[in-house]
Amino acid sequence: MKEKILKIFSSNIRIRVSGKNINNFIKRLIRNKINIIKVIPISYKEIDLIINYNDLEEILKYKTIYDINIKAYYGKLKILKFIKKNIYIFSFLILGIILIYLLSNIIFSIEIIHSNSNLIKIINDELDHYGIKKYSFVKSYDEIEEIENKILENNKDKIEWLEIIRNGTKYIVRVEERIINKKNDDNKIYDIVSSKNAIIKNIYAESGEKIRSTNTYVKKGDIVISSSITKPNNEVVVDSASGKVTGEVWYNVTIDFPYHYYEVKYTGNKRKVLVFNIINIKIPFFNYHEYKTFDKDIKYIFNNIISPVSLYFEYQYETNIIDKHYNYDEAVEASINKAKDKLKEKYHTIEDISDVIITNETNDKNKISLNLFIKAIEDITSYKEATYEE
Repeated sequence: MKEKILKIFSSNIRIRVSGKNINNFIKRLIRNKINIIKVIPISYKEIDLIINYNDLEEILKYKTIYDINIKAYYGKLKILKFIKKNIYIFSFLILGIILIYLLSNIIFSIEIIHSNSNLIKIINDELDHYGIKKYSFVKSYDEIEEIENKILENNKDKIEWLEIIRNGTKYIVRVEERIINKKNDDNKIYDIVSSKNAIIKNIYAESGEKIRSTNTYVKKGDIVISSSITKPNNEVVVDSASGKVTGEVWYNVTIDFPYHYYEVKYTGNKRKVLVFNIINIKIPFFNYHEYKTFDKDIKYIFNNIISPVSLYFEYQYETNIIDKHYNYDEAVEASINKAKDKLKEKYHTIEDISDVIITNETNDKNKISLNLFIKAIEDITSYKEATYEE
């Protein structure tokens, strides 16, 4: 085994010596202290010698009537000879690997998942500012996290949550909009009005006068807290209204739910793992426990289609997989819960779901379809500029 390893790094060659009295030639080499590693007889007029390549020039001095030809190279000389012979193939192979690496590390598309076009434009501008755009190189895991934090910091009043996920040569950006009822500080006078048709459940007035009562019906745009305040002496003063109004709002929701339900949810947990792979055996550096279920994104440090060895970073995104078979009662309950969750995701002003009524139902062997009337307790605070005649 040791000889085989040493042979790989040797600089030996095999030469063929042809002529009469070859033994005399060998004796001459020995007298001049030239190392002969191996003697291989071919015929009485020919013999092969394995020697060190550095001794070839010295041997040629003593060839006189003998013919000497190189028959084979060994060790690193053989490798260098092979590379030289196939230089064009190796050049194209290296260029191909570089090209594949470059193409696999360039972003060709960016998808922002949200329905608000203004928010999409804001995020596009932010991503562009930090170098995440079409035909740019991918960012490292740490760079992505830093960019996420900076975008959130720059848009505290607009973005609740942001995640940038690489999927091959594409970035998928998931974003959750932050909805805040702002106090107006532009020195204008505002009334607080209802943002939706609702039954008022609670009124909290910091300034201004309540002109509606709880458990009364209001339409969208009706004034609830007025900026016009009447004092006990009937004097009227104007002070911009501020506060909060909650009300019961109604939604009609249609939902289909299969008896066999499958969904993959991202938990938001993620990590970066350095992995050494040899013949499809994965060896992670630094001991770790894999997530039970996760999606992964791989960025190669070294990978060659010829070699069975590769080294790469594995970006893992933990998932929660729901794979369940439901009976009728379970499907109804799951349908209602899913409708509630989807409604809260869409309207962040919803504080609670007070009641759900099934108004219609369709049932077959694969799924259940429900029409739901949902009562939600929601922040219906909205501001509208007040107008007064002088």
